[in-house]
Amino acid sequence: MSDPEVAHKPRRVVRLMWWHRPAVAMLRALIGMFGFLPAPISYFIADLLALPVAAYWAITDRGGKRKKGYWRNVRIAFRTGGLLPIRPPHHLWRFARHVTWLAVDFCRMSRLRADNLGRYVDLSEVTQLQQIYKEGHGIIWATAHIGVWDVAGYASGLLGMKITSVFRPSQIHALDILISSLRTGSGQTVVAKWNVLRTLKQVVERGESIGLLVDSAGNHGTVFPPFLGTRAATVSTPAVLHLTTGAPIVVIVALRTGRFRFRLRVMDVIRKTASPDRDADVALILGRINLGLSKAIAEAPEQWFWQSRRFKHRPAAELPGNDGLPPTAT
Repeated sequence: MSDPEVAHKPRRVVRLMWWHRPAVAMLRALIGMFGFLPAPISYFIADLLALPVAAYWAITDRGGKRKKGYWRNVRIAFRTGGLLPIRPPHHLWRFARHVTWLAVDFCRMSRLRADNLGRYVDLSEVTQLQQIYKEGHGIIWATAHIGVWDVAGYASGLLGMKITSVFRPSQIHALDILISSLRTGSGQTVVAKWNVLRTLKQVVERGESIGLLVDSAGNHGTVFPPFLGTRAATVSTPAVLHLTTGAPIVVIVALRTGRFRFRLRVMDVIRKTASPDRDADVALILGRINLGLSKAIAEAPEQWFWQSRRFKHRPAAELPGNDGLPPTAT
């Protein structure tokens, strides 16, 4: 699953460079290698790669003065009124390892099949998803850069729940083709984020599912519901589609429980009847989505992408506190 931003500007076309195809071919070979190696070896290599990553982040912007990055997000989330009052022990190391393990997870994702999915993924909460899907009104899967988000969409295809996920295209077309081929191996469909609202509406109206990452609003977000205790710009796409189509929103994450072991967690199911105040409806729905995602991060604090710019864009009238941070949500 990926970024749901509905962009209104054309995609910037990058001229094909001589090194694009060889670089993508090398990446394809690396993906094949990590997918072939036994899991203990693949994840051991990822652990080694996590060491310099953690060391670099440990000394970069330690005071959290930038508008994004690990230390900035840590200062915002781990304070009174935030996710937790104290940052968990070894959090930076565990986050760095999570990031390198993500790469291995992606390389090995094609190992998941319909006949072995239950071996790798805890499906104890899937029954309610299948029941909602059978209602025939479609499902809006709202997730974020938490856990192993690609596994959620991949597993949906293997479970027979047709899903279309939105992705942020790269500037290298050959790379897009490679990544899309891996994501669609289970029957999942992927579409680029450019002007896709009509396409997503049509998918839902067919009774199928769409997958959206909602924690990448950037400067497109105009609604700021609480996230980890602080208001954060949030893309309104899932709320708008829900109010327009009536398709329920399922707040879902795929948390890692071990080496290539995952658990699908349903954090909330949202069915909101539209009221005359559409803006209030959107704000309420996005608030529930962010609350569900915040609870997921509280379960596995190292599995959110802490390098993100989640809190960079602020409401126009907001004033920072004495510590220079955005105020906690009240």
